[in-house]
Amino acid sequence: MKKSLLILPVALCAMIAQAQETSSASTETSSASTETSSASTETSSASVESSASVVAAANIDDFEEGAGKPAKTGTNDYWYAYAAGTGSSVGNAADGNGGKVVNFDAAACGSSSRCAGVTGAVVGANGSAALGVNIAKGLPGCTAISYKYKGAAHNLKPTMKGDEEGALTQWNQHKAAVTAAADWTPVTVQYGQFVQEDWGGTGAMDLVMANVNAIKWEITKVEGTDYLYIDDVNCVGYDPSAANSSSSVTGTAVVIDDFDDANTTAETLGATAYWYLYTAGGTYSNTKDPTTGAIDMIVTEGTNSYAAMKNISGITPGSDKDKIYTSVGMEVAFTSGKLSGCTAIQYDYKGSGHRMRATVDGVKEKEGWEHVATDQSASTDWKTVTVSTMAQPEWVSTVTGATIVAFSWAKVSRLTWVVDEKFSAANLGTELDIDNVKCVGTLSTTTPTSSNSNSIAMTSAAPAGLNVTLMGNTLQVTVAKAGVVKVQVFDMMGHAIESHSESMAAGSFAHTFGALSRGFYVVRVQQGSLVKTVRMQVR
Repeated sequence: MKKSLLILPVALCAMIAQAQETSSASTETSSASTETSSASTETSSASVESSASVVAAANIDDFEEGAGKPAKTGTNDYWYAYAAGTGSSVGNAADGNGGKVVNFDAAACGSSSRCAGVTGAVVGANGSAALGVNIAKGLPGCTAISYKYKGAAHNLKPTMKGDEEGALTQWNQHKAAVTAAADWTPVTVQYGQFVQEDWGGTGAMDLVMANVNAIKWEITKVEGTDYLYIDDVNCVGYDPSAANSSSSVTGTAVVIDDFDDANTTAETLGATAYWYLYTAGGTYSNTKDPTTGAIDMIVTEGTNSYAAMKNISGITPGSDKDKIYTSVGMEVAFTSGKLSGCTAIQYDYKGSGHRMRATVDGVKEKEGWEHVATDQSASTDWKTVTVSTMAQPEWVSTVTGATIVAFSWAKVSRLTWVVDEKFSAANLGTELDIDNVKCVGTLSTTTPTSSNSNSIAMTSAAPAGLNVTLMGNTLQVTVAKAGVVKVQVFDMMGHAIESHSESMAAGSFAHTFGALSRGFYVVRVQQGSLVKTVRMQVR
């Protein structure tokens, strides 16, 4: 059974150190030091330290505006007080809008002019009295929550979307226990200190701060102190301006791929940038082209084409397998630096719930360390999403020797749309469709020239049709009319190894391949609806 961690305020830690006493209760949960993190439980270490400089930033709220709304997390976010369970209640005055007044003035807030709180708390059997704030857009990047408080012992609970009606119940939400304090006391709760009791029987689950939609300060037992005041609430590592920028990102959107060319190469990201599907335990029904080995993932409806991952299966909702989950995904890989001029990535989707993941230079791949964006819910209609930033999972900060890497579009070399077991059954679909992938800003592109080893050079006039002849390392292509000629090289696994497109006049052309490893390849040449393929062996 996992146990709740007991977070001790700084003043009490000093008293414990002076008395050199250790109680059995604190040993079972955690012991804290003002100098070092020496506490240990069967789930994670506890660390409480003076955090005045961190608290001063108050990127969630310092309550000075007095309106009962967080100043920085979002215009639709708000504070509230509530009681749960028979016989439980809070003494906060009514605010005239069906809620309770939670913002207090200097008389209750010590050295601060404003704070928030719960007063007159009464807690019935198995009940609670609490203060909470909803945060609609999550807390991506948050690795610790710090704040000042005065009053009753309480549980600090960051709750994720769907907790009450989804994978988790109130009995095993993530929480950290904080002791009572008679005077204003700063406290910092690290990500690794939020644990589940897990006696509710619904299993363990990672806490994903990007999916948190509320933070609650919950009093479950009144022992002489029936109030709790808090101030200067801050999330370490969380950037509210970035988290809220998706609705206000402006600028020209440059198309990365709209799939209307009906192929799986993203030419704007480079000659070797290609789309593909992957599986890590899950399955899909897309088939491979028997000639080229390329995965059939382009769907055309009328004049529009898009990429699709079909008949997704083998994904068990809410399953926990440490940090690696059964998944399937749609990816495009390219050279890092191509997105250096982008401030955001936009795309349209319909179908299964998913999240965008980025492979960032310097971050370990395929072990769950990668940067991810906020989860997107399943949708039967096309929706447009704008992703301005991503963050690594917060648990990375708890790994010995690990460092959180700042996100930068300039360092991204792969974008992945992931469907995995972290999603609830309601948000898992059998298909994921992606369209109109765009860069908000400028896209770094390289225009091939005739001096490039992969360039196409005109050699003579052309007869009718599309003809392809392979002579050693040179491909002879003959086209009857002007247009874009596309040459692709696939390995026998269906991976696009090389891709080049160029607008050419009618005639015959020579294409020289780049350096290829020994083996067999399929060369595909396309102009409009005309397609020719040849098999090539590199010795």
